[in-house]
Amino acid sequence: MSYKPLFQLSIFHEYYQKQVCPDFSIEPTNECTKLLQGHRLILKNKINGIVVIAPVDSEQKSWIELADNLRFTFILKLQNQDFINFTDINWKPLDDIYQFSNRNNNQSGVLDLEITQTSLSDQRLPKGQNIFGIVDIYNNDSMPKVLNQESEYKITFQAKKQHWYYCLVTDNLTNGDEFSIEGETEIKFTRITGTGADNADQIFSAIKQQFPDSQQYLFKSESEIACQEAGIENIQLNRKNNGSSDSTMWIKHLPNPPNNGIQVINTLKYL
Repeated sequence: MSYKPLFQLSIFHEYYQKQVCPDFSIEPTNECTKLLQGHRLILKNKINGIVVIAPVDSEQKSWIELADNLRFTFILKLQNQDFINFTDINWKPLDDIYQFSNRNNNQSGVLDLEITQTSLSDQRLPKGQNIFGIVDIYNNDSMPKVLNQESEYKITFQAKKQHWYYCLVTDNLTNGDEFSIEGETEIKFTRITGTGADNADQIFSAIKQQFPDSQQYLFKSESEIACQEAGIENIQLNRKNNGSSDSTMWIKHLPNPPNNGIQVINTLKYL
């Protein structure tokens, strides 16, 4: 007996360098498991999703005919708790979950699933299992009847964007005006000279507790920067030469801030 892919579900995230998102496990519901078994369908996992494979007849059609609008439901479980920190999404693991579906899309090929919200209680799903959402795949016109091609359903997440902060920690004799931070053309940093702007107060307070006998100088990116797995190079810390307007590169590659957007640079060891 021959087998052909019926459909696949793929999860992507622009945070990752190759956009392949490995942060979820995908499980069929009990009802979906029965449907898969009843139609002799095989479920295979891949790093960012699943593939459903069907036995086919000589005409490359599913060996067991699928009823129109037959629904396959899968549970999407979050495996990486850091996912929330770098994703542009407002998810709280209480009762509300996301629902992804192809119900209203009747085009074949590669399709983005529609996103709505539902609840664990409405879906009769238990709490406390890191359930992020459910995926409903309907056997409609988006799924080919002759399996010489397959349908791919996509879920794509956007990376969170935020301002980056660099907090320089120096001794009490160093003049902060001597420092500047320069990045790529599209990334510029401005020194914040006073508190009260954005979350500068909290940043200064936290760093002051950690380094009580020091000065702190805060630099903020002028634009928001998307979180990304691959670091951005050539963000440099420069320092003026003995009161001159000329600057010398002090640190060639500053480490990128973590996903909270704040990076402390302890310059005391360089002074």
